[in-house]
Amino acid sequence: MGLAAMPAFPTERTVVFPDGVSILGGSDITLVARQSTFPVVVSNSHSSEARVIVHLVSTSPKLVVEETTDWLVMQPGTTVNAQFPVSAIGSGDVVMVAWLTSISGVEIGPKVQIKLTVNPDIETWAIGLFFGLVTVLTVVGFIRTSRRSRSS
Repeated sequence: MGLAAMPAFPTERTVVFPDGVSILGGSDITLVARQSTFPVVVSNSHSSEARVIVHLVSTSPKLVVEETTDWLVMQPGTTVNAQFPVSAIGSGDVVMVAWLTSISGVEIGPKVQIKLTVNPDIETWAIGLFFGLVTVLTVVGFIRTSRRSRSS
């Protein structure tokens, strides 16, 4: 009278395809917004269509990944960006871990670490500096115009 359990796919099984579907590593990333999308670049060098699930997790509470999986259907010889919505909670260095699995849950290739620097306060400072500069230029322009109109 118990519930029948479905067998789980073993997480330790990894399939490595040489010249196949893989995550492309890149340079370090700087995130300067509180809310953004984080790209993970996936390449399919197979001669056939590939269906994979891209996984992304943060190793730090400074950055929260809102949706940790993205399903991709990739045409042969293409490169696709999987987009993950993220929220910055704090500032500092964060390591993200990305990996691929097949639709059946078998891990494809190695896990890839992506390093980024999170600094969401830069956005606030940049906007404040921009508006401050516009305000100063407007005041200077107004003073200059009023002086010219008095002297004429």
